[in-house]
Amino acid sequence: MQLDAILEVSIGLVVTWLIISITASQIQETLIEALGWRSKFLEDRLLEMFQDPALVEKFYQHPLIKTLSVKTFWGKTRKPVDIPNPLFAKATVDIFLNAGKTANEVPAASMSLETLKQSAAESMEHLKQENTYLAHTIKYLIPNLSEKTAELDKKIVEYRENVESWFDTTMIQATKLYRKYTTLIGLILGILLALGFNVDTVEIVNQLWRDPTLRQTIVAQAENIKPEDSASITETKARLDALSLPVGWNQEKIPTDKREWAIKGLGIFLTGLAASLGSPFWFDILNKLLGLKKPNTAEDAKG
Repeated sequence: MQLDAILEVSIGLVVTWLIISITASQIQETLIEALGWRSKFLEDRLLEMFQDPALVEKFYQHPLIKTLSVKTFWGKTRKPVDIPNPLFAKATVDIFLNAGKTANEVPAASMSLETLKQSAAESMEHLKQENTYLAHTIKYLIPNLSEKTAELDKKIVEYRENVESWFDTTMIQATKLYRKYTTLIGLILGILLALGFNVDTVEIVNQLWRDPTLRQTIVAQAENIKPEDSASITETKARLDALSLPVGWNQEKIPTDKREWAIKGLGIFLTGLAASLGSPFWFDILNKLLGLKKPNTAEDAKG
């Protein structure tokens, strides 16, 4: 049946894309970890929030934040890649209320309301002169500080909740931006891998459609691919070779005219684009396709 053929072609194509995406994802993770892109990305977002490199550095030196730093393989200290909202709020409120002060000048945690007001007033005055953007932001995050109140603890909790909300909103936008960056990196890596192994989506579809035996062989192998599989270049080549797909370069597969190069370029790009979606996406799709295939296989066996 045509539907069975279409399903088998789809499974074969997804298996191919999955093998490339696993390799691209692992290379990407290795690059991001080695180059410290996550921590640098977070630091850039904090700089956008504070608009002051000195305040950002002071934030990272806060005891609550400093403990989140990690040691790299080379023994260097790397800034955190993730900061829980409550810790961010506590450290930031401390910094806001004591801007312009050294560590020795920061009041004790048990300071009175009057001391808090005085410290905050001095800090706001400092920020108005040094960082008008942040001073304006703080007016909304820490409002009515001059009002008399006997419930200092509740006030501080309110301030921290406001700052948490500010950080959460910023991180939601930052996460979207980070995903765009990683998708672009995944696309570039996917295209490079597809080009290196000559994984041409157009050619693979044509071959799968013409060869029922090849389709059935790949469907049988599909369930053996696991999310935890490692994917070195050697292992990736071995997996692709095991599928008996038309991949790899030889003299016959080099295009000879502009039309063939255009088709080859499209096939390579489609493979890279698929890899940029990530291996978890293709694992999910593969499981769904295999779930559709199993009932058909059971019916064929009965027949």
